[in-house]
Amino acid sequence: MALQISSPNSNWDLWLSPTVSLSLIIESETAAPSLTRSLSQFVLLVFRRSLLQEQLSYELSQRPLGQGEQVGAVSSTTLRVVDYAYHKTVVGANSESRGTPIYPEELAATISTDHGIDQTTPSYQLLVVSLERVMAMYHLVDNVLERADTNFEATQEQGRDDLRELWSLLRPNRELQGLSGKWWVDLGFQGNNPATDFRDLGILALDSLLFFARTYGHRAVQVVEESVEGGENCELTKTLTLFPQRDLQLILLRSYQAPPDEPFSRSDQESATLGPFLAIASDLYLLFHLHWLRGGYTVMQFEEVSKEFQYALRPWIRRGVIDSRALGWETGSAGKVE
Repeated sequence: MALQISSPNSNWDLWLSPTVSLSLIIESETAAPSLTRSLSQFVLLVFRRSLLQEQLSYELSQRPLGQGEQVGAVSSTTLRVVDYAYHKTVVGANSESRGTPIYPEELAATISTDHGIDQTTPSYQLLVVSLERVMAMYHLVDNVLERADTNFEATQEQGRDDLRELWSLLRPNRELQGLSGKWWVDLGFQGNNPATDFRDLGILALDSLLFFARTYGHRAVQVVEESVEGGENCELTKTLTLFPQRDLQLILLRSYQAPPDEPFSRSDQESATLGPFLAIASDLYLLFHLHWLRGGYTVMQFEEVSKEFQYALRPWIRRGVIDSRALGWETGSAGKVE
């Protein structure tokens, strides 16, 4: 359905509804070459200026800004369109690099000039705020990757304390006998030394486990018991290796908006909280766990089940959604803990 709002563009451009715009962007980013992908890329190239103008106009029609009013929540579609404008303006169409870019004020001025957006209008104000939130998301992903590249050191006191806390949360009725031993296998680790399970994802793996245990409490204890008894033998963060970095960015665009008191910063001393990412890690693990139990799989099928899980969920994740309907449930909330 065409947008019935005030627009600086022609009536022909108004067919760029939020649903159409999002579908075009998603299809243009698919990995496999196809006629649909090529057509989407061509349409986006032709209507690139209109795409951003129309989406900002639509957002303001749904959430008008009063005189002196600050921008509140921004829709995930608008953030996705702004992210696309950033990518095409700064990174370039022939590059896959999506690292943390320049300051949002500088970038907004460049994009507004390129897309014909008056810097005295509410559309420009919305563009600046949207860019700040898109860039905060990239900054969060940078921090996630940095944690994944940081080795877990069991010799450091913080690492040892974290392991003790993890044990106390997931095995509250059993005393820990040591930081290395067969009892860690009973907790779902692959060997006697839990540090070996952190080789692929570094300290991020322990971050995720601790968040899961602290957040879900008794349910986390149940999940561990069900996993060990069911032969799942899958640590929480293993599910995150199924999805590439860009998928993580896309789902965070929908779920994460930087708090107003935490503006974007390139300072190494101002690391963003990993909470939004760790919540996604927990949601993915809980859904995988429920899918595993429902199918009655064996540990020999882990690789096959993992690939099926990824294939089923990825189209939803690229829209910013973790939804159990992708795996055959009637509702999208299966496995979620309130």
